[in-house]
Amino acid sequence: MIDAIHEFLLKKKKVGCIRIDGSTPAVARQALVTDFQGKDAIRAAVLSIRAGGVGLTLTAASTVIFAELSWTPGDLIQAEDRAHRIGQVSSVNIYYLLANDTVDDIIWDVVQSKLENLGQVNCCQ
Repeated sequence: MIDAIHEFLLKKKKVGCIRIDGSTPAVARQALVTDFQGKDAIRAAVLSIRAGGVGLTLTAASTVIFAELSWTPGDLIQAEDRAHRIGQVSSVNIYYLLANDTVDDIIWDVVQSKLENLGQVNCCQ
């Protein structure tokens, strides 16, 4: 899915973007983030949840769209937090792309259930 989104943005929409996934060398990631944060021509970041969810500051983002899910709510929250870091002065809209009648339905229900359970534990302590 990440391949398709990246190609769509670059070739069809002609949108400048960066891409960070598991195949992106660790030494290249910070340079890509610096480009995203500072260059007006870079308007999108295509990230995998795991690779893009740790150690990155993406406060230049005003919209985050996830095209993949994780079974672990913490992975999703951590990935969302990349745009909600210190220095963010704008509201950030978060969207998840889910395909009906696919494993997305199952994963989303499991994640929501886990989040509800975590909320119940946290509110009672």
